[in-house]
Amino acid sequence: MGGLRFEDSKIQINQFVTQDYNTKKYNNFFPSAFLTYEFNDETSISLNYSKRINRPRDRFINPFSSYSSNVNLFVGNPDLDPALSDAFDLGFLKKWRKITLNTSIYLNNTKNSFQVIRKERGDLINNIPVIINTPFNLASDNKLGFEFTLNYTPYKWWKLNGNFNYFSNKTDGSYTYIKTNNTTETIDLYNISSTWFTRLTSKVSFPYKIDFQVNGTYNAPQKTAQGKTIGVGSMNLALSKDVLKDKGTIALNVSDVFNSRKRIMDVNLAKVNSYSEMQWRERQITLSFTYRFNKQKSEREKPKREEGSEDF
Repeated sequence: MGGLRFEDSKIQINQFVTQDYNTKKYNNFFPSAFLTYEFNDETSISLNYSKRINRPRDRFINPFSSYSSNVNLFVGNPDLDPALSDAFDLGFLKKWRKITLNTSIYLNNTKNSFQVIRKERGDLINNIPVIINTPFNLASDNKLGFEFTLNYTPYKWWKLNGNFNYFSNKTDGSYTYIKTNNTTETIDLYNISSTWFTRLTSKVSFPYKIDFQVNGTYNAPQKTAQGKTIGVGSMNLALSKDVLKDKGTIALNVSDVFNSRKRIMDVNLAKVNSYSEMQWRERQITLSFTYRFNKQKSEREKPKREEGSEDF
């Protein structure tokens, strides 16, 4: 299969308080190609290529500060450009009676990749240096890695799904800025590092249409150009029961059971060391009821594509 997509984008930034007016207009073609060879019904190999774009979110281009604390600020950059990537993937799929293995080697070459730089503002609050976190476009970001996904069904009532992903990252670029005391500083962001993450899901189907699912993830530590991120593990639980002739479902979900899903960073600057933890959302417990009108559960899980619709 092959395809070609065209996009035309225009982003206008009008910040009246700071008198910051900026317009970003760009258009791009995005080709893609997918080649698959089937040796038989159980074994196949594939080679894929696609051009991708990553646009900056509104938070990344908003020049007003958001506060983690009075000495740790995040400031957006209205001059950010989108990041463009060439993505290559070589995959292999093999099926057995109870096991399905899907593995691949991938390469992503990205230009203008977003990088959050940590820098000293140049002043102190209570004798503590103020650190500014701001995104900018890095010269290049190259990622080479491999992953495999394993689906295993030891019994009809028990399904296991595991994923492992390992990759090496190479970034290249530098950042120059002027502190509040009018001194100039240049930060070298050349860095080579590797890391991995894994996910394991177990689903058990009990009698009386009761399902129980456990999902665990772990993100390994990773070295960055200005420090390192700390390894973090987390777990989710879910219990559900179908009722009312499969038209209704009662579900109990526990998100982040150990309240451990955080982004933990050690930042090492020229004269300042910083330790920070960020948590988007704390542990949540949700009890819900879903009722499906005119549709069975299997129909809801597999929506039909309408005639004349297109995939984008």
